[in-house]
Amino acid sequence: MTSRARSEIEVRMETGLREFLDVIDHLTDEAMTGPVDSNGWNVRDHITHLAVWANGIAALVRRQDRWAAMGLDMAEPDKEPEYDLLNTEIAVKHRHLTPQQARTWLIDAHQGVAAAMRALPEEELGLPYDRFVAPFTGDGGEPISEYILGNTEDHYEEHTPWVQAIAGI
Repeated sequence: MTSRARSEIEVRMETGLREFLDVIDHLTDEAMTGPVDSNGWNVRDHITHLAVWANGIAALVRRQDRWAAMGLDMAEPDKEPEYDLLNTEIAVKHRHLTPQQARTWLIDAHQGVAAAMRALPEEELGLPYDRFVAPFTGDGGEPISEYILGNTEDHYEEHTPWVQAIAGI
């Protein structure tokens, strides 16, 4: 990848976060913690979910244990996880946070991803996922840049309509 690609990723990340924050920033605490979707999640649960996954990708980019950074104990780390179960665990684990705490955490986690990405040599943005997981020699998975966007901009975009539906906007 070129420098332009890194800057493009950064722009997309920042735009995605700004657009997501624009959706939630006018909501009251009651709007963020009261109504729930069919999974029992409120807006705050969606925000903490996004923060946890961003923390995970930041750790992955730093070649650290993604699941540990997310506060998840993976009994079988080489096995494809059951994402619905993980996401439920994440939501329940962080329901003690206020909406403002969740928002701050999301921003901090997002900045952690950006910092981890900036610390990578430019050419490593094109390396596959498996190069970021011990033993760091595999060639499987999409380029890490796709995971970065998938856990920031794309993830915010994915959750925006759900948040809007919960909040009735």
